Amino acid sequence: MRNINSRNKIIERNRIFFSKYLNMTENEFFNRLSLAGPPKGFATKVWSTKNPTAGRCGSVINALRLSSKLPIGFIACGQNEKSGGSHYYLINPITNEVIDPTVYQMDKPYTYEKFHTKFLPQLSENVKKTLKALDLEIDKSKFTVTKSKSGTDIIRRVKGK
Repeated sequence: MRNINSRNKIIERNRIFFSKYLNMTENEFFNRLSLAGPPKGFATKVWSTKNPTAGRCGSVINALRLSSKLPIGFIACGQNEKSGGSHYYLINPITNEVIDPTVYQMDKPYTYEKFHTKFLPQLSENVKKTLKALDLEIDKSKFTVTKSKSGTDIIRRVKGK
């Protein structure tokens, strides 16, 4: 059986995704994430301008989800790790094909399985920086942003969307 989610297949899908949905090359994607700087609280020891996707999977996937930059048939998802961490990517739940814009942070093959579609309602600084770096905006036809009593930005899905 062939592996539809080998690293090479994912990188091939990523390049198509970057071009078609973000109007940029793979290198432009890396450069823009570099300009966003290291993600606050994640991968601080491994993030660098040479590895700008390290620790950015959650903010990248959340930015894509909130800006409605998902290919038809794909959903934003996450996967809890046995080590206690997590990883986020896009998956087509029918074909199981994966688009993983931050696969470059990993030095070993990754097993995509047992995904969830839960995202925190807070709009974090990491997601804000990622939206800005990738020149994306929240899709206001699908999401609203409100402030909590403590001043935190909260994302809510527009009813019926």
